[in-house]
Amino acid sequence: MPVLLRRDPDLTRAVIARWLAERFPEEGTPVVGPISTPAHTGFSGEILLCDAEWDHRGPRRVRPLAIRVAPTAHRLFPGDDWEHHTRLQALLAGTDVPVAKILGTEPTGELLGVPFAVMERIPGQVPSDLPSYHHSGWLARLPASAQAEVWNGGLELMAKVHRLDPDTVDLSFLDKTSREPAGIGRQLEEYAAHLTFYGAQDSPVVTRALHWLRSHRPPEPDAPRLLWGDARLANIICAGQTPVALLDWEMATLGAPENDLAWYLYTDRFMSEGRGLPRLAGLPGRQETVSRYGSLLGRAMRHLPYYEVFAAFRFCLIASRLTRLMAGTGIQRPDNESPYARSTALLDRLLGETDACVRQGGTTVT
Repeated sequence: MPVLLRRDPDLTRAVIARWLAERFPEEGTPVVGPISTPAHTGFSGEILLCDAEWDHRGPRRVRPLAIRVAPTAHRLFPGDDWEHHTRLQALLAGTDVPVAKILGTEPTGELLGVPFAVMERIPGQVPSDLPSYHHSGWLARLPASAQAEVWNGGLELMAKVHRLDPDTVDLSFLDKTSREPAGIGRQLEEYAAHLTFYGAQDSPVVTRALHWLRSHRPPEPDAPRLLWGDARLANIICAGQTPVALLDWEMATLGAPENDLAWYLYTDRFMSEGRGLPRLAGLPGRQETVSRYGSLLGRAMRHLPYYEVFAAFRFCLIASRLTRLMAGTGIQRPDNESPYARSTALLDRLLGETDACVRQGGTTVT
């Protein structure tokens, strides 16, 4: 669900035009077109879409732009890591991980009242959050083979993230000072420390999940890798049926690749089963996906059921926060659905399934 445009559009256009003129003086004075927001995705931060046009020096030139505004009122996460995320995206632009190029940032907040980053807007389409891509939209209209291509192409792009060599890409700014080393232990306790912020401190299901996660924490024998964090279909830009770029790095951290794969699987499950919808017939199933991803990384996936419970736990906290933000801003979902109620029910269901799996010794998926 997108954050609604609550800024004066004419003032915003003037600010962006001024910033562009100062940033790219050799281009001359730009004309900035109408401001809009993404139609079907994005609540973690404010995204502004516009076109900038220069035409007085040579041929007419139009540059599609996306402006990511640092979160203020619509803050899904307790930390203020906006600068880290923009820095990461700029760093990734120099690798084979496909991301939108950042043209520049305004970190002071003097122009729009909050910091912002201006990026090139990559042409393409993104699977919809609302309505779910399992229900309708361009992905649902594709033949089954093309749906599988979108799903598997997303895995291939995600593997590029996990294959980045930590010895050649300096990600130290993501490694926050903590008593815990980077990995699942640190991530779990960071979420646990902010249950009140998310508004889930009184949920019996959340409490049970946290106890389970602490009791079954697996070893992570490999050096931590960069994690995309919000690894899901709705954060992938596709050209036709081919994934071409990854969006949204607000949840980026360091850890085991299983973390991202579990989120990829769980968020898709929530978008279908969690919303009472049949899953798209062309999307590969869990076992096929896990096997394929193991091939992409060159090793079997370890303890994946654990990471799926962790994904469901995190999703439930974020859904709780999202539900509160929606209520506080008067935003109503078209289907009157409570993301928190549905995510709590699915977390409860997954805990039962995983408990049974653990009892049978099935914590490792190969």
